[in-house]
Amino acid sequence: IAAALGQQETTPHPEPSERLKAAWQVLENWSVPTTWGGTRACYSPSQDAISMPAVEAFTSRENCAATWAHEQAHSTGHKARLNRKFGSGRGAVYAREELVAELASVLICYRLQIGYQLEQHAAYLNSWAKHLKESGPKELFKVLSDARKAADLIAPEPEATEPEA
Repeated sequence: IAAALGQQETTPHPEPSERLKAAWQVLENWSVPTTWGGTRACYSPSQDAISMPAVEAFTSRENCAATWAHEQAHSTGHKARLNRKFGSGRGAVYAREELVAELASVLICYRLQIGYQLEQHAAYLNSWAKHLKESGPKELFKVLSDARKAADLIAPEPEATEPEA
């Protein structure tokens, strides 16, 4: 990609297993506790805790990491962090939070250089986006901004390095 943009790559890309190991370390370093072995992935704002099924319940460790990143993104909305409204049920506030978490998950996976199923993310985003159509483009930009802020807390964008001369 860098070559297509006319840029030199400054660091070699690690092997997929090394990237996944490094990504897992970043996710493990998130301050919100995760309990493993539940029946579904979810974040509880009242407990400020994440529940996840066992890793083996996922089709791959990458899919597990993407789901974990999604739940961690929800946790960034806690009043002690970015203070987003969570909503309940299937209303616009809830839909907005789902969009923020899913977009943040895509950003986190991209930054951590781990595989993700873009089609799956797109289908999930599409299912919630229809709830926000009445809100207009300004709301979309707010959602994108909130997703980036969430991703920045969990997996900050790497510092840009200057190419060697």
